[in-house]
Amino acid sequence: MIDPQHRSSYGHHVIISRLRKDEKTNDPPVAHSWAADLGPGLASTGSDNDPSGIATYSLAGAQFGLDLAWLCALSYPSMVAFQLVSSRIAVLTGQGLTSNMREHYPRAFFYLAVARFLIANVLNVAADTVAMGVAAHFLWHGSVAVFAGVATLLSVALQFTLPYPRYANALKWLTLSLFAYAGVVIVMRIPWHVLLSAALVPHLHWQEHYFSMLLAVLGTTISPYLIFSQATQQLEELRLDPEHKPSAEHNRLLGQQSRKTRKDTLIRTALSNAVGFFIMAGAAATLYAYGRGLTDIDGAANVLEPVAYRYAPQVLALAFIGTALLALPPLAGSAAHAVAGIVESRDKALTDRRISLALLVVMLFGGALGVVLTSAHVEPLRLMYWSAVLNGSTATPVMFMLVLLSTKHSAVGDLSAHWVLRGLCWLATVCAAAALVSLFVLEWSEWKSGAA
Repeated sequence: MIDPQHRSSYGHHVIISRLRKDEKTNDPPVAHSWAADLGPGLASTGSDNDPSGIATYSLAGAQFGLDLAWLCALSYPSMVAFQLVSSRIAVLTGQGLTSNMREHYPRAFFYLAVARFLIANVLNVAADTVAMGVAAHFLWHGSVAVFAGVATLLSVALQFTLPYPRYANALKWLTLSLFAYAGVVIVMRIPWHVLLSAALVPHLHWQEHYFSMLLAVLGTTISPYLIFSQATQQLEELRLDPEHKPSAEHNRLLGQQSRKTRKDTLIRTALSNAVGFFIMAGAAATLYAYGRGLTDIDGAANVLEPVAYRYAPQVLALAFIGTALLALPPLAGSAAHAVAGIVESRDKALTDRRISLALLVVMLFGGALGVVLTSAHVEPLRLMYWSAVLNGSTATPVMFMLVLLSTKHSAVGDLSAHWVLRGLCWLATVCAAAALVSLFVLEWSEWKSGAA
């Protein structure tokens, strides 16, 4: 499912050259390069279906059946469009999204957006470290809080010491456990015409909880951190030596990389959304159909019982560990880049140190938050769900800023010709904003009726 070495020869050469340079100087690879070294497929398939996403899709299927499954299919074009737009902005400007937004937006609006993004990422880090603690509890029993703390330190150590290809080659086998959800759909014999209808026909309910769940699902599909890390990864693959001058060969390689990015994004994002769809459909067939519901993280393993039987908790544990370790680098890395991008600096060495420090702080603070919440007996399932809700509510301003940035000629050149990409981005932004406003209206109405 995941091929971490599936990248252009040019990008691979640049990354390996940087690693070799680090080896010659006896310095470990800088953390920001490691965290950004994620292809579109890896970010979409592994990170987008992290434990928070698995829990959210399971909850959506258990509580609403297939009524939210259409989001996995209909969000696909916009999800691809946002990744391609973010890649184009990074390539044309030579800067990440944070630096571009700092230059083109009022400081107050920019700082607010970065703060929301940082908070959402830290909570997501906490949720994923707790999920690894739960997974360790499923496998070996013991304290979830202690396991979560150990998982945090393990992730930090991996991010600062191991080259990513070696790290991901082991993890890709763990994430194969996600295909068990497709097996559940087959075993439960859900009619394919029902699945097709659920994927293509939206079902809306004017309920507060429905729109809250809708935002959570959006937060696991069009995730802000995936958009930011896509732009950063593109810069890492295409960054040349300062002495390098543009040439015909350089332009040819840029075009080749652009085509490769489009192909990978289309295929891998489809795979990512398909996994989310099958998780939701599996929960609908095993929990919603029988009125069993889902109230705690232990119940999430029940979805896999038709194919894994009594080993369902262990299969879920493998999925949690694999996807969490894949998700934490872009989560912490994109947050670190956002923080470092607040202050403009032309000193690359200084910027690297800032990003490395920010990444370390985000990881340790997020892990500590997860340990504290678990020790306070906060249900891990609730933590994962509300992390997704916060991601969904954060996505709207980030999407709005990105789609406006795509209209600025100084930032993206002649992107106006790509009206399909901009249209898809606007469509997703308007829909996400409408969902957020609807949730606020419903909450306000409920509060007023309660006060009366």
